[in-house]
Amino acid sequence: MAEWGALLRRCLGLPDRGFKSLPLRQVAIAIVLALASVAAPTVHTEALATACTRTHTAKPNDSWSRLAARFGISQKELLSLNGATSDTALFVGDKVCISTQPVIAPPSEQLGRKKVIAIIREVWPDELEETALFVAKRESNYVHTVVGGRNDCCLGLFQIYWSVHQSWLTKAGITAPSQLLDARTNAEAALALYRRNGNSWRPWWTSSWRQP
Repeated sequence: MAEWGALLRRCLGLPDRGFKSLPLRQVAIAIVLALASVAAPTVHTEALATACTRTHTAKPNDSWSRLAARFGISQKELLSLNGATSDTALFVGDKVCISTQPVIAPPSEQLGRKKVIAIIREVWPDELEETALFVAKRESNYVHTVVGGRNDCCLGLFQIYWSVHQSWLTKAGITAPSQLLDARTNAEAALALYRRNGNSWRPWWTSSWRQP
């Protein structure tokens, strides 16, 4: 044990006056910390995904499972975002990537309910507008700036899933998710989605609601 004390003092740059000059408790703590740093992988800030758009600074009592539950993502996804495993140590002050979803800026003007309803009626054909209004109310309560769903996946009046439909939306001129927070753009995209599905409301089906 005395050899451990002398070794630690030399590593710390302390004079070697014998083992008793360094309290046993301090020696034990130093050994535990040294072993922990070798045994447990840690989160490295430089290893975070370059596409990360939202981070969290780890606080006392944070863990991978708690952070996953708090931010509404699976633990597997959270670990993947951070290049970590369930054995990776998480220390106070670590930067943890929470999302790679684009940061979505809300439009400068927020329209009222009456204006939003009027836009939906203008965009959708007469024979479809009542159902379209029903869907928009259920999805967003006519609030065209809503961002919802798991990991902020779905946007605007009709809660269009950006990452799922990005390819054809981009070809239609909608190149950024924030554009779907515009009421008219979202209503037009929703109508296009309805038609792409063979004139079906399938994209908005729920367990209790089905329409052709």
